[in-house]
Amino acid sequence: MREQIYGLLDHPSDQLDTYRTNAPDGEWTGRFDHRAWGKSANLFCYFTDTVSAEGYRLSVFFDKEYRPAKGGPAMDLEPLKAVFRITTRRGKRGLSQFVAAEPLA
Repeated sequence: MREQIYGLLDHPSDQLDTYRTNAPDGEWTGRFDHRAWGKSANLFCYFTDTVSAEGYRLSVFFDKEYRPAKGGPAMDLEPLKAVFRITTRRGKRGLSQFVAAEPLA
């Protein structure tokens, strides 16, 4: 069963605006901190890089069953605080694309 997911505007965390949208290109390890429904059938996923401690916001979409573009678990069902090997790349509009995620033990 899925944990409650808040909308972006009514999310209880006041820290969401501190997460950046320009995650590093390539592979990195991130802790899953928060998630919030977006406005266009997307789910924002908030991660903290375990090496740099930078926070990044990535999106997954309904048409991909809320999974990263090239593979990984449905992020609406994954537990918060879980750690993932994440792959991102810069998209055409300068935002990071959430390419893949692999849960780490």
